[in-house]
Amino acid sequence: MVQPSNLLFRAYQRTVHSLAFYPTLIALGFLLLCLLNIAIEYQPWLLVLKARLDIGLVKNADNARLILGTLVAGIMSLMVFSFSMVMVVLNNAAAALSPRVIPGLISSKGHQKTLGFYLGTILYALLLITTIEQQGDERVPSLGVLVTLGLGIACLGLFVQFIRSISQSIQVEYILNNLYCTTLDKLGGCERKLLDCRQPPRWPVAAGWAQVEARRSGYFKELNVVTLNALLEEHDLRMAVLVHRGFFVMAGHPLFKLDRPVDEALQQQLLDCFDFFVEQYASSHYVFGCKHISEIAVKALSPGINDPGTALTAIDMLCVLFSKRMALPDLDVMPLADQAPRLFFLELPLDQLLQLVFGPLRTYGGADPQVLSGLLQAYKNLLYQQPSARHKADLVRHAQSVLETADRHIANRRDREELNAMVERFNQAAGATPPALAPLKMEAAPGDNAP
Repeated sequence: MVQPSNLLFRAYQRTVHSLAFYPTLIALGFLLLCLLNIAIEYQPWLLVLKARLDIGLVKNADNARLILGTLVAGIMSLMVFSFSMVMVVLNNAAAALSPRVIPGLISSKGHQKTLGFYLGTILYALLLITTIEQQGDERVPSLGVLVTLGLGIACLGLFVQFIRSISQSIQVEYILNNLYCTTLDKLGGCERKLLDCRQPPRWPVAAGWAQVEARRSGYFKELNVVTLNALLEEHDLRMAVLVHRGFFVMAGHPLFKLDRPVDEALQQQLLDCFDFFVEQYASSHYVFGCKHISEIAVKALSPGINDPGTALTAIDMLCVLFSKRMALPDLDVMPLADQAPRLFFLELPLDQLLQLVFGPLRTYGGADPQVLSGLLQAYKNLLYQQPSARHKADLVRHAQSVLETADRHIANRRDREELNAMVERFNQAAGATPPALAPLKMEAAPGDNAP
């Protein structure tokens, strides 16, 4: 049985990321404001006030229609141009960055609010035009015309701000920085949740727990935590979600485990709390933000873009994000105020996360010594963050993969010397005896005249 709270949750998830969300809300707000304006326009107390303070008030019906019609036409032109600029940005982002960043750009609240203000002003002016009487000037909504003039001037200011924002949105550094800040905030949220727990959370021993399989296929992205925690508390259950965010779940795949068997009706209620959709929003989980940054870096390494500087910047940002991730366990919990957590999430281990994010960079940048050196530099910096023994072994293993790629693709002697210098610094950071990495052999490349 589908619960109303889950329907509202899924509708909320789809709505807040829609380009029409804020424009619709703002337009409705302006519509209500205009109806209020119309309701009080000809009240005796307001007519007396307008008679005393008539500066800027329009008293002629033809002038009022001309002003309102001009504002509608002008602001409509601004709105069309603004929507066109949004489409240009989205097309540029898909071609030069990654199609995965488009949902995040569409859900930009600043652009939505600007477009909503335009739409609301147009509605305000159109409604006022319908209230102007034909018989004389005594029924001119002078206060409403004055308010609409103020809104039109505000639209001009918002248009300047919109152009500035659009010019920034095209820049890859701006998009990368937004993704970085959003992902860093999500990692901070995971850390705060762990601090809210009275005791350090541990993955429950799920041996003997009842396993529940997925009933439909899709990408697991969100979970209605409020409803799910309420169900777990009501039935005194604990749940361990077996798949991580973004995992494609097939029907019949193990989805979660419960500490005791439950009936079919309760299983359906618990399954209904899971939300599956295709889009990846960096604001949903830090893994999506890391993947978006990695995809932008890979696109920058393509022959059509040829921008290794962007890839190096992305590697530096990802290095900081991984340093925060190393401080977190391989699980996530939803803390409760007065009791131990009942809901546990499986997170990607650091080894798999490094392979998912840095693996494509190593593959597509395998012939670029700068990219390979940047990856080794990132692994070296992570070693200085006091990783655990398991994380340290993962970093050494991935650094070794970078060296294997370099040995296969880098033939220039000078490039190998630079990579070997980075290997030496990596071994110093690792502090292992014998050294964690062996340097590349200084063999002459084919056609090299070196002895």
